[in-house]
Amino acid sequence: MYVPKLTFAFMLGASVVTAQEMPNPQAMQMQVQKIAQERPREAEAAARAFIVLVAPDRVEGSRSLDSLKARSLDQYWMEVAQLTVQFDMVQNLNRRDSVRAQLVAKMFGLEAYARELQRAYRFGSEAQRTAFRTQLETLIGGHFDIENQLRVLEINDIKRRLAEVQTETQRRIEKRAELVKWSVDDIIRDATKPQ
Repeated sequence: MYVPKLTFAFMLGASVVTAQEMPNPQAMQMQVQKIAQERPREAEAAARAFIVLVAPDRVEGSRSLDSLKARSLDQYWMEVAQLTVQFDMVQNLNRRDSVRAQLVAKMFGLEAYARELQRAYRFGSEAQRTAFRTQLETLIGGHFDIENQLRVLEINDIKRRLAEVQTETQRRIEKRAELVKWSVDDIIRDATKPQ
């Protein structure tokens, strides 16, 4: 079975959302493999719904799945599995952060289109391959830009968390004597309680 090498969301996406929010890339790849092997019908519906969600301007996305299904059932199910896992990932992310979820969904839409171009490149003429390469450069440039937007969000979150920790640390330094007294009072109160 041919497995496309264009699965960069699993590798790159994991580093741009945040470590706590992203599932393990190996676990995601195992999910893809499981879906591709088991071929559940609901995965097809999820994949098609996700294509409409992430690439509404690309009506041919669904037709592309149909033509892929006619050409190679194994490749079709790998694509369905990839889209299904990505769809699940976006839904889970959306529960915590809708801004990041929208960016990740756009990124996955670009990836789906890039995988489509990758498959077309395989069988294209030299002139078509040149056009496909140009389109891929544009898509990957857009993907790169979205990754950077996600990184900026993460940097801003880190700055916000750092400012909170600095503020709390300063408050504790300023109220050191009071906090120490309260802690000692608690210890003594517990020590003098009847047993």
